Amino acid sequence: MRIDQSVINEIKEKTDILDVVSEYVKLEKRGRNYIGLCPFHDEKTPSFTVSEDKQICHCFGCKKGGNVFQFIQEIKDIPFQEAVKELGERVNIQVNVPTGSESSSHQIASDDLQMIEMHELMQSYYHYALLKTVEGEEALNYLKSRGFTEEIIEKRKIGFAPDHPQFCHDFLQKKGYDIELAYEAGLLARNEESFNYYDRFRNRIMFPLKNAQGRTVGYSGRTYTNQEPKYLNSPETPIFHKRRLLYNLDQARRSIRKSDEIYLLEGFMDVIKSDQAGLSPVVATMGTELSQEHSTVIRKLTNNVTLLYDGDEAGQNASLKTGQRLLEQGFNIFVIKLPNNMDPDDYIKTHGEEAFTQFVAREKKSFVTYKINLHKDEILHNDLAYEKYLKEITQDISYMSSSILRKKVLQEAAELFKVNSDSLNRSVNQYSRFEPSHDSDVRIAPDFGRLNKYERAEVSLLKHFTRDKDTFLNYQQKLEVEDFSNNYFKHIFDVLRNFYAENDVFKLSDVLQYVESDELKEAFMALDNYMLNDMPYEQELEDYINILLANKQDDSIDILKHRLQEASRLNDLELQKYYLEKIKKYYQNTKL
Repeated sequence: MRIDQSVINEIKEKTDILDVVSEYVKLEKRGRNYIGLCPFHDEKTPSFTVSEDKQICHCFGCKKGGNVFQFIQEIKDIPFQEAVKELGERVNIQVNVPTGSESSSHQIASDDLQMIEMHELMQSYYHYALLKTVEGEEALNYLKSRGFTEEIIEKRKIGFAPDHPQFCHDFLQKKGYDIELAYEAGLLARNEESFNYYDRFRNRIMFPLKNAQGRTVGYSGRTYTNQEPKYLNSPETPIFHKRRLLYNLDQARRSIRKSDEIYLLEGFMDVIKSDQAGLSPVVATMGTELSQEHSTVIRKLTNNVTLLYDGDEAGQNASLKTGQRLLEQGFNIFVIKLPNNMDPDDYIKTHGEEAFTQFVAREKKSFVTYKINLHKDEILHNDLAYEKYLKEITQDISYMSSSILRKKVLQEAAELFKVNSDSLNRSVNQYSRFEPSHDSDVRIAPDFGRLNKYERAEVSLLKHFTRDKDTFLNYQQKLEVEDFSNNYFKHIFDVLRNFYAENDVFKLSDVLQYVESDELKEAFMALDNYMLNDMPYEQELEDYINILLANKQDDSIDILKHRLQEASRLNDLELQKYYLEKIKKYYQNTKL
């Protein structure tokens, strides 16, 4: 069946590619376009661009992109007709596409898609078995006794696998599917002696597991009759990978982007109940530790992660381990500590949904604060632990990207460890992510993938300055070194002024002759590799300058002292002199 071109055109006219892509990628406006981390390959520096004017997207790294239909085809791994149908549903335009049940030949692009289709057919069949059959009544009553409303059951498409060895097998065989493929998909098991196939899930409540695109790729079967194991999950298959799947990501994506925060829970049952209580940006791993693949997916949506694990000792240990790993990867990490031996579901049952959401809003702590409080008794009464945790907490604070929270936590740590806050701050600065390790000769290059809003504007402006001398000369008069908030960018701007006074074309090999510091050389190399559009878009440079100037404000004495310490650490005599003069003027003004 061919879809009429007029229908395709109508869907395209009513669909904004920016809205569609924003559900999968955290985008930031850059001039006329939007940029974010590519959803098709792993990267730290954004190279995926969306043009709202042209209604196209493109990755400068892996080169994938196209129009809105091509984006949906690529992100969901579906044929063109399916992409048109899905986008049509968004704008209330019905598109008739043959389904697997309507076509005996099952003309699907790959085995993987056939596996997904089998899972989605069984999802409907299991759901029917739960709600409409006598065999499913006991399981349905169990769910209702556990607080599962009809709304939850319908929204999550919860089902029931009857206690029959051929329920799934016979259904898929009747629909014309390859039984061997159903086995590879994890829906069937096999007797390795007789090679007979039978249902993997029997007499269990079935919870569909969906990938980030909302396609059903596996199941978790929960017992309601005390079978072992309590939860039986799909095995690893070509379409189901625990290290990649985050439960509920398909439904939570919009709220994650809206709130710029994601909550990590231990299990999918907690996610279901928390979501029902009104906490929407919630996900969970499938019984595994948070993997690097999980982190990559999360980073493309937000940098703010809140851990909401169980209140028992295992939950605390998981919070410490996961939080530490994410902190060191540059995320802003927070922890909500539930009462002892309670999980989110327990708290909701005991105190109610409203009390739960209020508790979540009230009890969120910085991960480093959580870690300090957890070990507080040890720190106060065990000198060996005191030394160990002082070193750990000092380094942990250096990973914190929020200067406001860093200052707050630093003060808390100074009080607990009974050390001078300025002294502790100096120790923290020794672990700065832009500083070399004192235990190694390895130099750490500036990480331009972990910049705040103002620093991103600064590095983008400098990148364009390196591409064209006339651009630099046209705009450099509007700027001063102190307009840059990042110390590396201050130095780069200053070097460019000296370099362009004697040279017409920027070449990395030439500009490095103007640099003595190894760290600054690495900063220039990082800038040279920074991915950005070749030519500045209309008003792009003006936008960056406005952001820089908006960040320029009267400095507090604490900030001035901090910058003086930074200048001393960098051995920059000019900057030291400048900040000493600013501090002197500050005290003179406060006496007036």
